[in-house]
Amino acid sequence: MRIVQISDTHLNHRGGVTNKNFEILAAFINDVLRPDVVVHTGDVVVLSPDSAQDRETARQLLHERFTAPVHIVPGNHDVGEPGATPWAGISVTSERVAGFRGTFGADRWVQLYDDWALIGINSEVMSSGLPEETEQWEWLATLPALVGDRTAILFMHKPAWAPFDPAGQQAITLPGPERDRLLRVLEPVTVGAVCSGHLHCYQAGRVGGMLTVSAPSAGFVHVGEGGTGSFTGLHQVGVVELVCADGKVRPYFRSVPGVIEAEVYREPEFAAAWEEAGAGPLPGGR
Repeated sequence: MRIVQISDTHLNHRGGVTNKNFEILAAFINDVLRPDVVVHTGDVVVLSPDSAQDRETARQLLHERFTAPVHIVPGNHDVGEPGATPWAGISVTSERVAGFRGTFGADRWVQLYDDWALIGINSEVMSSGLPEETEQWEWLATLPALVGDRTAILFMHKPAWAPFDPAGQQAITLPGPERDRLLRVLEPVTVGAVCSGHLHCYQAGRVGGMLTVSAPSAGFVHVGEGGTGSFTGLHQVGVVELVCADGKVRPYFRSVPGVIEAEVYREPEFAAAWEEAGAGPLPGGR
């Protein structure tokens, strides 16, 4: 089985460099990589979860451009994020989760493919206290029986760990108690890999023997002081190809010929979206 993981497309109804990169990337995935399935690990839209126009543009692009089935989980720019100090003050809410579901479908899912089970979860409701968090925990408890002896691959936006983060920036990973609870719930399941996005760079490593994969951004690279750009790893626009065979997951970074490595903050479409989201002065954010 061959899976392509994309992440952090940051698609915009105004167009711009992220949309152009998506068109190039989609053609490369369809014509060269030819996966059995595509999984998007969040930050589908450019900045704000409240832009219905951005959501609809992203939905059309994701479902019209790929020849393989597409499964999507939300990122913080799609539904907001938990915690006392969310980015730009955009907290995860039931209304924002409902907006995502109404456009893209379920924010948590399981897909069974022969000997493999693909599990997508909404990392942004973890530790939120929302009813959607309780619902997700109850749903997760049912998965071991459903998955059975298949090898599972877990997909979410925020990483469970940041194994190559020298500064130990735990604020942009799953909260420790929620991560530990998730691992306990899925303990009966054989987990072949935990795949995430959010960091805008490619990383692959092992934590406690578990393979962890962070996909790069498919839209733009963020490199700078603080935020996700301070993480080590490969900072380049691209995708991850997951080759799954014999119960093992082998991740490969795939660069995409022709993508634009632009300073996205200088792009007028991005700047307009930034202002609309109330994110403060450029550059910054994550």
